[in-house]
Parts: sequence; structure tokens; C-alpha cells
Amino acid sequence: MAGTINSLGIGSGVLTSNIIDQLKAADTAALVTPIDSKLLLQKQKDGALSLLSSLLSTFKSSANALGDSSLYQGRTVSGSNDSVSVTASAGVAVQSFSIANTQMALKNVKESGSFAATTNSIATGAGSMGLTVGGVVYNIDYTASTTLEDLRDSINNVAGTSVKASTLQVGANDYRLILTSAQTGANQTISLTDSVGGALDTKLLAYDVATNPTGMQEIQAARDATFQYNGITLTRSTNTITDVTPGMTINLLKDAGSANISIAQDTQAITDSMSSFVQNYNSLTSQLTMMTTTDVAAGKVGIFNGDSTINTITREINRLVTSVNKDGLSLAQFGIDLTESGTMVLNSATFTTKFKENTTLSETFFSGMTTVNSSGGTNKVDGLFTSMDTLLSNYTKSNGIMDTLTTGSANEMKSLNENKKRAQTLLEARYNSMSAKFAQYDSMISRLNNQFSSLQQQISMAVNGTNN
Repeated sequence: MAGTINSLGIGSGVLTSNIIDQLKAADTAALVTPIDSKLLLQKQKDGALSLLSSLLSTFKSSANALGDSSLYQGRTVSGSNDSVSVTASAGVAVQSFSIANTQMALKNVKESGSFAATTNSIATGAGSMGLTVGGVVYNIDYTASTTLEDLRDSINNVAGTSVKASTLQVGANDYRLILTSAQTGANQTISLTDSVGGALDTKLLAYDVATNPTGMQEIQAARDATFQYNGITLTRSTNTITDVTPGMTINLLKDAGSANISIAQDTQAITDSMSSFVQNYNSLTSQLTMMTTTDVAAGKVGIFNGDSTINTITREINRLVTSVNKDGLSLAQFGIDLTESGTMVLNSATFTTKFKENTTLSETFFSGMTTVNSSGGTNKVDGLFTSMDTLLSNYTKSNGIMDTLTTGSANEMKSLNENKKRAQTLLEARYNSMSAKFAQYDSMISRLNNQFSSLQQQISMAVNGTNN
């Protein structure tokens, strides 16, 4: 079409391409430009919906965290020291207690008599050594060719879960077999016996000052741990005690130790979650304000100004934020207020103080409570943040409100693009046809001009001839 239009006016000088260009520009402004404006607006709405969906999801996550009962089960422990350390898992009862007069549980350690080398034989014939620990007997077979290091390896292979065997060079030509119980406790004493008729070297049998002065001696006796818990003496076989209170672990670190332990609710984790909620609320509502309001003075119109669905979001959220529950509790009492501009602020000190006044009531206000009646049935009461999470799910879930709005926006974009394509196709066809017609008219005008010029010449010649 461009070539045809450019050729216009060559013959006549009347029907030029500028005429068609001007007509086409006018039609484009009337048919295509409005669609382009709508496409631009719809693209901006598409971006705004994407941002809003992201902010709603983030805000929902912070509400979900505060509505999760596990958040309120976090515990902190104070009072641990180099003698005693205590850890507490989620949900352990809040409590304080004392630990005193600690005595560490010990493993049993035994040392054999001296061998000149680890390759020395440990017997003069075949037999079986009985190793007893923790009430379990392990049989270690040997022969006249079994060396000290062979015996060490056999013990580790047969009884390695209960006893660790090693060889130790004490001095020149002085090697010992060292046996250490795997566990602590008084019942972990190690004893060695030889089979009937056995030929085991007596340096591996029990020491006796009179009958076996070079025998195996006890370097460290097996021992139970003891300590006073709130003044009551307790005995355990290990230094890690987990059976005093479910979910609490007491670690004894040295003898004659003491500690005053306090297990409290981890309110800092709750405060941190609340701070995140406040920040996400402000991020969401500030965007909602810009998207839904008009500033005449600044000449700004919110992209969703007048959109009832988007306007409802802030109202529904604030309805919960400012609500008062049946116990008369509200966020404002916890130091969480809305300023005149709509910004949410958190006073951490007020929050912590109010929360600790009655932690059970505070938890119920935030995350709800489930009770069981006498017949075994359950009754669940939602808290502020479980209700908030439910509300926000209506917006963020699959096929929810935001999903529906996003799908509608995509469909509108598709429809506008199709309308634009149809309008452009219509204009192209119209002006291709117009260009072809103009070319024909241009040719006709050119021929008429030529004929008129020839006629003028004939008339002129006739007039000139008559005058002569």
C-alpha cells in the first residue's frame, strides 16, 4: 500500500498520499488509540493486581504465624552455667527449680598389665575370654598366636557397642590394653574371665595384690550421677537426664555444681512475629490507599479508584484489627494502635507487659482455643489471627478473589488486543482499497488533464490561424 500511496499525484498533482495519510491518522485516532489507552490502563491494573497478591500473601503468612499455637509453645531457659545446663523443648511447663550437689556419672576404665609389644601373644593356648559389661557377656575367642592388638580388634568387633578397646604405650617396652565402657553408670563395670582350662595371660585378668599383682586394674570406677532437684536427691546412670520433666533435658557438666534454673515463655519470638505483622500490614495498606484513592491536588487517581472489591479489603482487615473479643481484649491493649494516617504502630514494652499478665488469655485472644467436653467432643474458638488468616485465605487461595480478579484482567487484556487487531485489520483493508481507488482517479484526472491540454493547443492554433 505504501508504494501505491507514494505514487499518487504524479499524474494529476491533485490526489497526493498526504490526503490518505491524514484520513488514516484521523481514523486511527478514533478507532485504535482509545484501545491503546485501555490496554495501557489494563496493563497497569495487571501489575497492581500482581503486587497486591504478593503483599496479601506475605501479610497472610504473618497472620498465620501469630495464629499458630506452636508459636506460643516456645520456651527460653535461664540460669545454665558451667556446672549445669538445661534445655527445654516447645510446650514444657513454665517453671523454676534448683539443682545442687552434682556428682557426674562415670564410665568404667580398666588397664591391663604390661606387655613388651602389641605383637606379644596374650595366651599360651586356645580358649575363650568372657567380657561382661552392663549384664551382658561377650565371648572373645583366642589362640596361642593371638596378639595384644589382635585381642583389641576382636573386642571392638564383638563388643564394640558396649566397650571400646585400645592399646596405650605407657613407656619403653610397656604397652597396656585399655578398656572403656561405652556408657556411664554403676552397672557398666567391666569384668574379664577365662574359660575353663583356658590359657589367657594373667595380665588380662583381675588384679589381686596377693595372687595377681600384675593383673588388670581399675583406673576409673563406673558411677551413677547424683544431684539434688529442689532438695530431693536423684540418681541416674547418665549425665544427660531427660525423665524429670517431659521435654526438658538436664546436662550435668561437673561435680559439686549447682544452678537455679528458670523456664519461661519465649515472648521475644512472639513480639518479633507481631512486629513482622505490623510491617506487612503497613506495606499492604499503604499500597491499597494509593490504589484506591484520588488526590485532586496532586492530580493522581488510584488505579482501583471506585473498585468495590479492592476497597473492601482494607475495611475487612481493619474490622478485625480493631475488634474486641468476648473477654474485652483488643490489639490496642497490647500496644498495637492505628495512627490517624492509618499506619499501624507497635509498642513492644506494652505488648510484653500485657501478654505476661495472663499468657493463657493472651494466647486464646491471638490463636484461639480448643476444648474437649465430657463426651470427648471438641469445641474450637478462633482467635484474632486465625480469623484473619481465614479472611485472607478468601483472597489468596486458588480460585479466590485475587485469582478471579487476575484471571478477569488477563481476559480483558486478551479481548482488548483482539479488538485492536480487528480495528487495525479493518483500517488496513479500508485504506488499501482507498489507495487503489485514488490511484485510478489520479490516472483518470491525468488523462483528462492531457486531453484538456491537447484541446487547448488545438483551440489556440485555430484562433491563431483565423487571426492570420
